[in-house]
Amino acid sequence: MHLDRISWLFVVFGALWVVLCARTFQIQIVEGEKYSEIANLKARDRVIRKAPRGRILDRNGQVLAQSIQEKDKEGKLETKRIYPQGVLASQLVGQVGKDGQGIYGLEVQFDERFRGTDGWQTRVLNVARQIQAGRKMEGREPIPGDDLVLTIDRNMQEVVEKALKDGVKTYLAESGSAVVMDPYTGEILAMASYPTFDPNAPVSAATRAKRNDIVSLAYEPGSTFKLVTAATAIETKAVDPKTVFSGEKGRWVLENKDVISDTKDHGDMDMTAAMAMSSNIVFAKIADLVGEKRFYRYVRSFGFGSKTSVELPGEESGYLKPTHEWSGRTLKTMGFGHELLVTPLQMVMAFCAIANGGKLMQPTIVREWRSADGEVLEKKEPEEVRRVVSEKTAARIRSMLREVVEVGTAKQVNSEKLPGIVFGGKTGTAEKYNQKLKRYDKTKQVASFIGLAPADNPRYVCMVLVDDPKTRTVGGLTAGPIFRNIMEGIYYLQSTSPVPYNLTLTSASKKCDAEFVGLSRADAKILANDRHCEVSFEGEGSTVVATEYDFETNGRKLRMGTPNAQKMPDLKGLTLRDALDQIGELPGSIEYEGVGRVKKQFPAPNATLKRGEKFKLVLSEKG
Repeated sequence: MHLDRISWLFVVFGALWVVLCARTFQIQIVEGEKYSEIANLKARDRVIRKAPRGRILDRNGQVLAQSIQEKDKEGKLETKRIYPQGVLASQLVGQVGKDGQGIYGLEVQFDERFRGTDGWQTRVLNVARQIQAGRKMEGREPIPGDDLVLTIDRNMQEVVEKALKDGVKTYLAESGSAVVMDPYTGEILAMASYPTFDPNAPVSAATRAKRNDIVSLAYEPGSTFKLVTAATAIETKAVDPKTVFSGEKGRWVLENKDVISDTKDHGDMDMTAAMAMSSNIVFAKIADLVGEKRFYRYVRSFGFGSKTSVELPGEESGYLKPTHEWSGRTLKTMGFGHELLVTPLQMVMAFCAIANGGKLMQPTIVREWRSADGEVLEKKEPEEVRRVVSEKTAARIRSMLREVVEVGTAKQVNSEKLPGIVFGGKTGTAEKYNQKLKRYDKTKQVASFIGLAPADNPRYVCMVLVDDPKTRTVGGLTAGPIFRNIMEGIYYLQSTSPVPYNLTLTSASKKCDAEFVGLSRADAKILANDRHCEVSFEGEGSTVVATEYDFETNGRKLRMGTPNAQKMPDLKGLTLRDALDQIGELPGSIEYEGVGRVKKQFPAPNATLKRGEKFKLVLSEKG
């Protein structure tokens, strides 16, 4: 019995030994490569190295968006997307989400190109999961995303946004939008909507402020569309511009008893007078003479009914009914901008075609793409879509647009602050279509003005759109004055003013080209008198703390106050964002290089600052 137990134990242990040997053979020989790979993986650590996201710059190199690296509370590096210009051009630039992926504007439009290609690194670890020093580490360096240089001019953008903000508040409007174009290249020089948002703030749900109405709003253009009607009639020789039409005493009853009305009886008019007075009746008659097929063909040729293919997300195509869906009234009402939907960008491109001599240009927001080290990868060249009218026709229309501002519905656009500068343009006021009521709502309107600056030899084309103004509702009294304010700001900026038209203004302003900041009231008066510069004083205090251009006098407004002793703060160890916040109120320009935290700064901490100081920050991720 005892021997049987021992024998049984030998059998059991023998069997176990055989199984163990078999398992060992399987692990070491049969599946050796598999388990070796598992062991290697446990001894290695693969780390993804995020590629730096490409920057967004204006045409002059001003940074609108860039990514920086900062250490979080746990000491880990994290990448943040910052927008140094704040709300400026925010609907254009857009925003990224928490994961660094674009969700609005150009950030989403070119997300893949901004992202670049992530790198990786494999590190050898010991049993404690610590990196083994001296061991070879394999990997691939990240490839930074490309930098995008926009056609936008930061200074012009600032002028446009201020004018829009003031205008929306003045006219108690729901919103306002504006775009400034170079009619010869199709470049968008400024594009804005108000209200706006700060992309530096945390990402929130999509709001009205994040919508770019210049490309995404489909609206009825109203009288601004009369430019297309006039150009078509002249180009096809369907109507002699000198032909005089009856104004029907302001009320034209059609054969089917429909009525087309003007705001009042303008009398009998030729095409120029009808454009100046914005007669719906005359332009309905002109469209009727052009005919359905020709009119539809030219409307399509001007770009309506299809997207412009600008490099911006959310673009609408508008709506142009095919001729077989037209009623007996459609041709006439389209002649003055009803029964079709357009986008603001489509309308402004049609005006650009008239401004440049008859060519429809491809609108663009992209100037060039650059690599992270500054090499130009792609440069956008002006692209002509097609010629829509002759130079002769375009010139004739420009003269009509000049009459609109000089004697017509846009007299409010004339600027006393810009002597000798004559604008041209067209006003528009249209009722908004109510989707719920399935009809036009007489209480909701879109007012617009599209202008040429100057009228005879346009350098800029600018469109202003005011959505549902509550005080004054017509384009000439709302959008027109905002256009004027934009142009005054542009003409008084050295970097944006059309030079041939600003010589008088420039020479006149040189007498005030003096540094008043820091002077007492008495010393400022002496300096102003010596230079024959007219000044006015605002505020209390002993010292001039700020100056502002006075459009009324071509002089200066001097703001008085008690200046704080301006010393250079100690920025060492701060993140770039925190450093920029501290420098933001100081008088000077800022340059910075590197990523991480501030390691060097110029001027040194506590240095006394002078006007026009140049600040330089050197950042590093290393201690």
